[in-house]
Amino acid sequence: MCELFLSDYDIIIQAGQSNAVGYGVGEIDKEYEIDDRIIYLYDKREIEKTETGLFIKPEEDFPYVIDVAKEREICGYMRSDFSLSFAKEYIGKGLLGKGRKLLIVRTAVGGTGFKQGNWSEQGFLFLRLKDMVDYALSLNSKNKVVGLLWHQGENDAGEGFAPAKYYEKISFILNFVRNRYGAEIPFVAGDFVNDWKNKNLEICEPIVNEIRRVVNDNKKSGFVETCDLLSNNQKTGNGDDIHFCRQALYELGERYFKVYYDNR
Repeated sequence: MCELFLSDYDIIIQAGQSNAVGYGVGEIDKEYEIDDRIIYLYDKREIEKTETGLFIKPEEDFPYVIDVAKEREICGYMRSDFSLSFAKEYIGKGLLGKGRKLLIVRTAVGGTGFKQGNWSEQGFLFLRLKDMVDYALSLNSKNKVVGLLWHQGENDAGEGFAPAKYYEKISFILNFVRNRYGAEIPFVAGDFVNDWKNKNLEICEPIVNEIRRVVNDNKKSGFVETCDLLSNNQKTGNGDDIHFCRQALYELGERYFKVYYDNR
């Protein structure tokens, strides 16, 4: 395990809410195969939503964990996230230098957004993103941030957050990452699950349009289309229409990479 702290890393920041965490279930064409070059950095503290905001259960030890990336088993179901298939493509296309590893900094938390203040300038999740990335860079002077992958907006759509404000908030995060970690860092964001979005177009389209506008207004940025990707409900009939199913998450990661590759 010590070698993971000493490795030279390309760093991908994965941020947002539940579809970035990865809540997809259902059968898949081909399971993710563990690759010791693909590594997670995550926070082992339990983070719960309460009526007054986020509750972070205290942790006596250092909260951040570095470990080989893999799918997670939750309540008897295997769950993936789109960073895994993104990482496979990143390596497959030869972007990872010899002897280096790819570190996915997992900062997303389900059910969070800007209206609640979670991702705002002084919000816990934004400050934690900064802390986690700073920590990853501190491990080795050869480490570098190579991408920001964002998937979020469902909560802000549902809570009626002003679209113009949403644009400002995402722009702030993107500008912060580029000012602090590198002006040329590619940024990729994606559309919602269309099963849920199409039932709520009045609230969803204004937010999605602002995500597109951020992408269009910034260099080295791209938007991922998701209109044909299935929800959990469409795949399994479990009633969950807001989350991509497990197979869709694999496909989503491949699409995120293609957009990343074309805009790097």
